[in-house]
Amino acid sequence: MSDLVAESDAGWVQGSLLASATCMLVLSISATLPIIPAMLHAFRGQPGIDMLVPFAVVAPMLTLALTGPLAGTLGDRVGRRRLLDLSTLVFAIVAVLPFWLGDFVLIVVSRVVLGVALGAMMTSAVGLTGDYFSGASRVRWLSIQGAAGAATAVVAASVSGALAEVNWRLSFLMLAAGFPLFLALVLFRGPATAVGAGESNGAATPDAQPVQWRVLAAIFALSVVASLTLWPPAYALGVLLEEKRLGASMVAGIATSVLAAGAVVGSMSVGLLKSISMRVMQAVAFALGVAGASAIWTATGLPLLMSGAFAVGAGEGIVAPVLSTVLLAETPVRLRGRTVGLYQTTFFLAQFAGPLIAQVVAKSLGSTSVSMLYDAVACAATLAIIAIVAASRRARIPITVSGH
Repeated sequence: MSDLVAESDAGWVQGSLLASATCMLVLSISATLPIIPAMLHAFRGQPGIDMLVPFAVVAPMLTLALTGPLAGTLGDRVGRRRLLDLSTLVFAIVAVLPFWLGDFVLIVVSRVVLGVALGAMMTSAVGLTGDYFSGASRVRWLSIQGAAGAATAVVAASVSGALAEVNWRLSFLMLAAGFPLFLALVLFRGPATAVGAGESNGAATPDAQPVQWRVLAAIFALSVVASLTLWPPAYALGVLLEEKRLGASMVAGIATSVLAAGAVVGSMSVGLLKSISMRVMQAVAFALGVAGASAIWTATGLPLLMSGAFAVGAGEGIVAPVLSTVLLAETPVRLRGRTVGLYQTTFFLAQFAGPLIAQVVAKSLGSTSVSMLYDAVACAATLAIIAIVAASRRARIPITVSGH
């Protein structure tokens, strides 16, 4: 594979480009969330529009999840950098089409195709982060990707909301960011040295590295658990505030921004706290989930609820780069694309299902606030399992990464 490099730092330009590519999914979702009411009004004569508009918003996440393994396999065969370039071009063209499309069915189709392009972009970008960087450098760039995504969500939602006051279609022009990203990828090519090139000490190359199936199983399981426990509070903040009679839409927006700020801090901490192992960071993420969900559950005023939102956000910010770091460290290069693709599928399907499951739980309990207690208990149980695994001498899940 000509787009792979030796385990070395490829530089800040490549790191920034890969981080920008991973932000495109967040941009695609966040830019459209504020315009849901306007789209419902604009296409109110369309049969089933109440279901079609929300689906159009989340369709990229669903199709990304379904096409992840295929994108990973394709990247292994044709080269991840080549696939990233091509999929970014497709993204740039398709993402802005709803600005002109008058038929809502075509808008939905464009969002589905957008998800396919994003699946290839996300899988390639995360895989290339493993190809281009190693050790502490890899951890730093994965944490930057997480922080950049959280920051993008805040900015995109705010700008989209302002644009929607003029015309809801203007929000789709924000996705034209794909064009300068594509040009930058073409102009600033990545390193072309093959992984393991120049090694002559007889040591196993990354491609000969044995597969740590227990590690991979743990990563996939934790990604599902995190999606079902750490992310639902973000979707429930508006309902929680109304239920607790603590504010309306504007306060919900502030609370969401506070949670996103926590995600930025959590993501950056993974790269900055280099002396702390990945296993400990996993435990910290779920401990924050326990504290945050408990605070939201018991809150009778805004200060405690906002503190809980920040803690949950910090847990979200930590867990994604930590799991990606371990995944890349423990996956042989020959399987990196396919494994990352399957991980993306697992993670985003769980993300898609998380809010729906949380809504069912809240409805069965008759209270969204009480459902936060269940989130706290689930996070506490996960934290206990992590502690038990860490204490077991027979456990063979090395959650530390070289360079730490």
